[in-house]
Amino acid sequence: MREDLHISSLKNPRVRAVIALGVAKERRQTGLFAVEGAREIGRAIAADYQIAELFVCTEALSTAAQGVLAQLPKHGSVQRYQITPAVFAKLAVRESSDGLIAVFAQRVLQLADLKLPDVPLLLAVQNLEKPGNLGAVLRSADGAGVDAVIYLDRPLDLYHPQVLRNSLGTVFHVPVVAASSAEMREFCLQKKLQIFAAALTDTAVTYTQVDYKKPCVLLLGEEAQGLSTDWLDQATACIKVPMLGMADSLNVAAAGAVMLYEARRQRSEI
Repeated sequence: MREDLHISSLKNPRVRAVIALGVAKERRQTGLFAVEGAREIGRAIAADYQIAELFVCTEALSTAAQGVLAQLPKHGSVQRYQITPAVFAKLAVRESSDGLIAVFAQRVLQLADLKLPDVPLLLAVQNLEKPGNLGAVLRSADGAGVDAVIYLDRPLDLYHPQVLRNSLGTVFHVPVVAASSAEMREFCLQKKLQIFAAALTDTAVTYTQVDYKKPCVLLLGEEAQGLSTDWLDQATACIKVPMLGMADSLNVAAAGAVMLYEARRQRSEI
């Protein structure tokens, strides 16, 4: 561990640099992202993300944060800054951040980088605009033991603060890649994946009526737009969650969780 440096000025360049990472353009240009909180930082470290800088407010440290600090000597030399409560308040977005803010290097994966088991269970999402929704989807995917998540047809901002927050740090555990629909269709052919498209079509069957025990991908769309027609046309089956109330659908993360846990039940893994 390097010698700690001290920051008390709100105008310090390092403080400004961390604040700037709240903007997507800055994250793209630097290849870095900032994380608040002991749980999320600890999960990033456990997933072997490279930590570049750590900002510590001793007055605000929680017990969990102290545990994270105890792990750091195992992960190489990290530049650590001791900051005042005023600086910490400037940097922290959440109310409870445990006195820790860390800067990590981003990790970018492609479809070709995925190391999948013989019978993979994948989740793909299309037309997903809101970062918070992506975070919630990743939390569901992690809970259900999905092998990878594929983000289709939009620029992926995986390290947006709302993705990190809503995923509860599971973003660091689930492999996530961005791909076009064309690339994903070719990938499905190569891997011989069944495609189950969540959609309220006339031909859709209840999600429990399909066989998830073979290699497969569950395809979800945003509630408002849904999936593109080319995916609906090429799907092995369109599936739906029966709705018994006024609403015609669940939100994307909830629907995904219901379907994914059915896949795990069929595979006798829960």
